[in-house]
Amino acid sequence: MKRLHRDIDKNGQGQVALIPEESEDMWHAYNLVCVGDTLRSTTIRKVQTESATGSVASNKVRTLLTIRIEAIDFDTQACVLRVKGRNVQENQYVKMGAYHTIDLELNRKFTLGKLEWDSVALERIDLACDAAQHADLAAIIMHEGLAHLCLVTPNMTLVRAKVETSIPRKRKGMCSQHDKVGLLRTLIQTAAEHCVF
Repeated sequence: MKRLHRDIDKNGQGQVALIPEESEDMWHAYNLVCVGDTLRSTTIRKVQTESATGSVASNKVRTLLTIRIEAIDFDTQACVLRVKGRNVQENQYVKMGAYHTIDLELNRKFTLGKLEWDSVALERIDLACDAAQHADLAAIIMHEGLAHLCLVTPNMTLVRAKVETSIPRKRKGMCSQHDKVGLLRTLIQTAAEHCVF
């Protein structure tokens, strides 16, 4: 899951903008969303317009809605989270208080607002957004006195840490073992901090 923006005040009230990228992220979203929260996302609404002659035309319009959640349904087969509620922010297509169901899908941005974010919900967001949880491989790339700790995920390679140690050298290849051990010890500590074993 990708966190785009987080705005939570010291009282725990605020909102978080997220984009679910995997099916597991939809499960995290299902566990974050609660009745009474506000949800803002793009959706398709059927709009009826009446012409001057009295004929009614119906078309579908993509619009941005903010609803107060009243019901939640998670379809595990289609990997879609259906959230039903009343509109709390009027726009040109939907009046205030009108019911609508928003389908949260993969790769579609949504903003979740709560009156009080608890520590469990915030930990769930941190867990879902942490690339170290989804990494398939950790790699250490080393050069003289320099090492990079990288995490390889199915979609990208992330450089998580850079470790630099000055290794004095008067002649090439005449480095003491003590200097090398210090670099390796620092690498092990860095790997323990950034990798999930």
